[in-house]
Amino acid sequence: MQKTIFLSIACKERELGVELTERIERLGFRVLSALTDSSDDAPYPAMFRTNVELIRQSDVFVAVLSKYGKDLAAEVWMAYAWGMPRIGLDFAAIEKDVMVYYALEKIVKPSELEESLRAYLF
Repeated sequence: MQKTIFLSIACKERELGVELTERIERLGFRVLSALTDSSDDAPYPAMFRTNVELIRQSDVFVAVLSKYGKDLAAEVWMAYAWGMPRIGLDFAAIEKDVMVYYALEKIVKPSELEESLRAYLF
C-alpha cells in the first residue's frame, strides 16, 4: 500500500513545494499539501477543514522550515498530537521557535530528505 506524506509548506514557497513534491513522489510516496490539494479561494473555515483532513489522511508529516509561520506551527502541532512521524526540512530552522522546532522528531537538511524518508516506505 502506498504511503502518504503531508508536506507542510508556506504558500509563498510554491516553487520549492513543487520541487519537493517531485522528489518525494519519485521515492514512491503520495504527497498531499495545501499548495496542491486545498483551494486558495475557499472560505477560510472550509480551507481549515480540508487541510486538517489532508493531515489526517497522511502517514508521515514533513514540515518545510523556510519562511514559515503560524499556519505551519498549527499543522506541526496537529501531527504531534496525533502521534504522526514528523520531519522538519531545515532550510531556515530556528531553534528558538521552541514549539515548532521541538515538536518535530527530527530535523534534516534538504540533501538528506530522501534518505530520511526511505525508512517510512514500508
